[in-house]
Amino acid sequence: MTLEPAYSQHLGGRNGFAFLRLPTNAPQAALGGSNLSLINSNVNLFTANPALLNTAMHKHASFNFVPYYTGVNYSTLTYAHKFNKAGRWGVALQYLDYGSFEETDATGAVVGSFQANDFVVTTAHARSIGPYTVGMNVKLAGSTIAEYNAYGLLLDMGGVFKHPEHDLTIGLLIKNAGFAFKSYTPGNNLGMPFDVQVGTSFKPEFMPLRFSFTAHHLHTFDIAYDDPAYNTIIDQNGNQVIEKISFTDKLFRHFVFGTEILLSKAFQLQAGYNHLVRQEMKLENRMAGAGLSFGASLQIKAFQMAYSRAYHHAAGGVSYLTLISNFGALIKKKESK
Repeated sequence: MTLEPAYSQHLGGRNGFAFLRLPTNAPQAALGGSNLSLINSNVNLFTANPALLNTAMHKHASFNFVPYYTGVNYSTLTYAHKFNKAGRWGVALQYLDYGSFEETDATGAVVGSFQANDFVVTTAHARSIGPYTVGMNVKLAGSTIAEYNAYGLLLDMGGVFKHPEHDLTIGLLIKNAGFAFKSYTPGNNLGMPFDVQVGTSFKPEFMPLRFSFTAHHLHTFDIAYDDPAYNTIIDQNGNQVIEKISFTDKLFRHFVFGTEILLSKAFQLQAGYNHLVRQEMKLENRMAGAGLSFGASLQIKAFQMAYSRAYHHAAGGVSYLTLISNFGALIKKKESK
């Protein structure tokens, strides 16, 4: 068997609550895993940008399920409501169950088992003034590994401009600004997965396509993993030559590209590309689809269903399933009978 060196993640392992970077729903995952400018009735969108919370989500609820790698299960519940005086609000619960692990002593003998899980509870609020919408997510995050616990308080602050005449939206987001008020162990200060993003979604006139471009980690330019142990080649004289990551590669690691194919109002296809995922998770001689994602969304009356497949590395991809119900339409239908 031939072993191929793989690239590791520059951003991973440096912050607590890193699971907050995961997409919560199938359409978001299909568009490359990050999108803060797409406006529609998908109630999950406010988890990506609170300014995307809109009136079309009123009384919509969603369940999202992701059978992640190696037995990890990831699920999200969301709900949005518009009040006459208080405006638009949303709530979400994300939960990751890492399963059960064997607990061993210093000699390697099994002495029991322990559990590990992460969660975040989100409250969202948004208000619009003309073509502009601003919103905020307040998030309580928690993480448990055996008897060790950590808790943090985080904020997302977003804004969206929607062109009054053209199908054009521009979004700005400050994500996961906050602090940990309890760490796993005393003196272990956890950093937050802070991010600054900007993005746009637009549909060319007379074309059944909508394009999205998202730029992330704008507060730090160099987010590339540059390990000399891997980024080396041997020249003709047998000497090691370190291959430096180019400026262009470093630049494009900040971008996520997404496309929607609008077959009808009820049925859409999505595709996305995430250059950072591709460069960090590829094998040295094989890309294996890393960074690519695909999906489809279907609406049947008061229900929406979406499925996506996101490919991270040669080990395979991850499937996302999203179910959305418009309880407002269901209640009206029952009342009219």
